[in-house]
Amino acid sequence: MTSPSHVVVAGTRRAWSPEQKRAILAEADVPGTSASAVARRHGLHSSLLFRWRRAVLAEQRAAVAPAGPAFVPLALPAPTAGAPIVPAEPGPIEIELAGGHRVRVPAGTDLALLRGVLAALTGR
Repeated sequence: MTSPSHVVVAGTRRAWSPEQKRAILAEADVPGTSASAVARRHGLHSSLLFRWRRAVLAEQRAAVAPAGPAFVPLALPAPTAGAPIVPAEPGPIEIELAGGHRVRVPAGTDLALLRGVLAALTGR
């Protein structure tokens, strides 16, 4: 009686050189070849083969990708001790009414006076 053929996958860690990995990956890339069959032939799990493939693709992408911008040091001049900055005065307020009237008042005008003027113009 003959026993069926069994493939033994190594249970211990092995070190594969980059050349060996490339050769196994090239073998798996041949059209019509199953990655699983190549992995069994070399005594490793197919997931390891796919992990190697992802690592090689990541290295290729990193080699092709442009380098990020270099750090550029920036030195700003010290602020000058000139005249103090004075905030600009608020400009006038302009109100245009529906009847074609336009009222311009300086900022800070008394609100009660402005309400009276607007009431008189609108007829309220």
